[in-house]
Amino acid sequence: MNKSIYTILLFVLISSSSGNKSYGQIDEKQFDSRLVFIKGGHIKMGNRNGEIDEQPSKKIKIKSFYIGKYEVSNYEFIDFLNANGNQFEGNTIWTNLNGQWDNLKCHIYLKDSIFKVENGFEKYPVNFVSWFAANAYCKWKGGRLPTEAEWEYAAKVGSLNKKNWNKTDSTIDDYAWHKLNSGNKWHQSGEKKPNGAGLYDILGNLWEWCNDYYREDYYKTRPNKNPSGPKSGDYRVIRGGSWTNGPEMLSTSNRNALNPNSNKINLGFRIVYDIKE
Repeated sequence: MNKSIYTILLFVLISSSSGNKSYGQIDEKQFDSRLVFIKGGHIKMGNRNGEIDEQPSKKIKIKSFYIGKYEVSNYEFIDFLNANGNQFEGNTIWTNLNGQWDNLKCHIYLKDSIFKVENGFEKYPVNFVSWFAANAYCKWKGGRLPTEAEWEYAAKVGSLNKKNWNKTDSTIDDYAWHKLNSGNKWHQSGEKKPNGAGLYDILGNLWEWCNDYYREDYYKTRPNKNPSGPKSGDYRVIRGGSWTNGPEMLSTSNRNALNPNSNKINLGFRIVYDIKE
């Protein structure tokens, strides 16, 4: 089945199931512009020379899927908040509208019972969002958060960013915002070059929530086909590094995790859609 047929099938599926009715009104070209098709295949997941939780490196098979070309934006996210409110889940509020760090703050606000975005920050990736908020948004859109394996596959497949970057390698500046080039702030999506798969800010800018629970030794027992993480845990996986991290942290294999209640300034996410095969 070719890409165009996949797109049509996915469009029909989302048009019939999404909580956001506007999805059923966009044409194929508009739909494609927001997503990148990732053809399934095999990946060496992990890094045999990396941290203990990245080992062992193992060949994994991943099914095809669509993933957001960009991290979900403030402008997209306020539609969700205006439809559902800013709910409490997992002992925290979905979005910390009062979030602040040094002189930086959340750019979404509530006025006259309507959630809005500050002018000029519409295309910035949404942050200050908990895992519960990211998960709820994706479900509302008829999609889901990526598994950790899907995230790494999308970051690596056809990518120029396969290795671990280090402080002496300036090439990463073309692709990612990190501590040494960000000016101590996050940036509008898409200002850097995309990786080989066509994804922007897959490394840097914001850490990205994944669906999986985190366990340090999970790679020792993971299945070799579409692994979806442990069945339970206290933490959820985050990937990609952020503008607050040094370039050595921005690796396609580096694993990290946070309490899903966390809604920090350097946390965002992107969406995935399944393909019926």
